[in-house]
Amino acid sequence: MQEQAPFDFDPPMVECPLCRSRPLRIYDRDYRGITICRCRGCGLKLMNPQYSDAHLAAYYAEYITTDYPFGEDIKAVALARKLEIFDRIANYVPVGRLLCFGCGDGLELKVAREQGWTVEGYDVDPATTDRVAKALGVPVYCGRLDALGLAAASYDCVYMDQVLEHPKRPQECLLEAHRLLRRGGILFVGCPNIMSVASIGKTLLDRLRLKPLRGRHYDTAHHLFYFSPRVLRRLLERQFGFRVLHVQGDPFVWERRLPSRIKTVLYRQFPWLDSTFQVFAQKATDVVETGPRSGRLGRAA
Repeated sequence: MQEQAPFDFDPPMVECPLCRSRPLRIYDRDYRGITICRCRGCGLKLMNPQYSDAHLAAYYAEYITTDYPFGEDIKAVALARKLEIFDRIANYVPVGRLLCFGCGDGLELKVAREQGWTVEGYDVDPATTDRVAKALGVPVYCGRLDALGLAAASYDCVYMDQVLEHPKRPQECLLEAHRLLRRGGILFVGCPNIMSVASIGKTLLDRLRLKPLRGRHYDTAHHLFYFSPRVLRRLLERQFGFRVLHVQGDPFVWERRLPSRIKTVLYRQFPWLDSTFQVFAQKATDVVETGPRSGRLGRAA
């Protein structure tokens, strides 16, 4: 057995933080010795133990930047992708007030504002959020979600693109998203698909010892949770008071030739083909927590 990587970790979790089921079974280990567990209740896969708050704060102080790191061609594709996402969101809810969790460099805030949304952001690094707020002239929050003082039922959309796999307590993000959305408001989530064809194939090759770096696809430098469309749909609907309206693959298409367009249609229709996926969900019920930070919800009186 590989030795555990020399990082600063919390104590191991004994139950799933999203559905509260026990036990968590070891599913895999990556090349750095980091353990991936699987919840027998909901099927969620997660790093266990997870990094300490201090480790993650130091990591994200370097990770988040206001400078787009990939070049203008990729930025143009990213912009087109974000425009398409906001077009679909507008099919479900009128353009109104939007809160972007994990707003990073502010690109999503800028695109949404240009589409008519009144935008606000949230992220974990105070230096970056301050720069984005000043550059765009919009509120960008930082700190504990439950201490921000944002009014309940005050947003038409909460947007989380490539975010939910990062925080140690994703259940708090989903509970807060539900609290902040108006009845009928839209939650958008985009995240990596751990049960895509590519991910399943990589896991199989790992177990056959045919890859030099086992489990590299988990990206354990900063991904703590590993979702699939089926698992996330079930969690959103059973634990967090949402109704999932649509799930699709999220192909990052570079070319507009016919083969690429066909690939886009197939990947969006069949999310398991793609390495990332998107969920559009609606706040369906008025719910309250049944316990402090439990992630388990009950209908409000």
